[in-house]
Amino acid sequence: MNGYDLKLRNLVSTWFSLFFLILLAFYLGYIEFFLNTQSKFEEKNPFERLIREDILENINTLKFKNRIGSFTIQKENNAWILKQPRKVPANSKTIQKIIKELQNIKVQTIHQNEPINYQSFSLDKPIMEIDLTTKLDEKKQIKVGLINPINNTSYLTVSGHKYIFQTNLFEESLERLELSDFIDSQIFSMPSHAITSFKLYQGKNKQPFIELKYLADNWTTQKYKVISNINTDKKINSILNVKPHMILDRQDEKLKNFIDNYLKNPRYKIVIKLKNNQIKTYEISYITRAIKDLKIEKKQYFIMRASDRTYPYIVHKSHLSKFTIRYSDLKN
Repeated sequence: MNGYDLKLRNLVSTWFSLFFLILLAFYLGYIEFFLNTQSKFEEKNPFERLIREDILENINTLKFKNRIGSFTIQKENNAWILKQPRKVPANSKTIQKIIKELQNIKVQTIHQNEPINYQSFSLDKPIMEIDLTTKLDEKKQIKVGLINPINNTSYLTVSGHKYIFQTNLFEESLERLELSDFIDSQIFSMPSHAITSFKLYQGKNKQPFIELKYLADNWTTQKYKVISNINTDKKINSILNVKPHMILDRQDEKLKNFIDNYLKNPRYKIVIKLKNNQIKTYEISYITRAIKDLKIEKKQYFIMRASDRTYPYIVHKSHLSKFTIRYSDLKN
């Protein structure tokens, strides 16, 4: 009987050992599969899994919301326009900054998109929401929740994916973007290196006071024999960098007539030809009288209007002298 019990114990022990080995094999196989999946996920460009590159390259509408405000930007005639909360030219650098951050996201870990995780990572009350719409009406929504300052990570979701992603923090502080970051306050829309011809007219004259041409990597003008590339660049950039005091995006009939009357006979007119053969025209008024509704003081400001901008600008008189071009500004 004892011999039978011994054989039974050995048999049971053998079966238990075999069962344990089978479980261990399954466990090791699962671990190998999981690690291999994670490894493949990490080796692949993680953001290509989240938002396709062709979507980022063909964005037509971008809606951005953070704790400061909500902003809607659309592309019209290849230019970004801020639609909400105001309709003004949008700062393309801010748009490109957002797109670049989306391109550069690196996924560190993935989590199941379950209610407890969704709430724990503050995705039910996100600090940022970014909605993208392409020309083909493809849509993506990115929600950014909890930011962990200890390991510099954040948690986000992307529509079309069932996971919550723990990612590196955006290098730029997108959560701090405000209205001024989205408004393009530049009156001139081009850099100096894109210009092939710069004409400055004075008053009612139909012939330019001076025309500067960029030919064979040199600035030239018929008005003066020799001019300096460096000083001419410097002078043109001083004009291109004129900053407005105000964008006149809200005009009643009275203000429209006021603007038209001043720009009917401008003090200066600038015509710029670009390397892509586009022509841009700018009108600069004389110093204006007071505009009480806008708190514009008498003889302190002038008006500028650009052919490629929707609205005119109020500019402080300190910038007016920049439109005077002398030989001393250009000479070697």
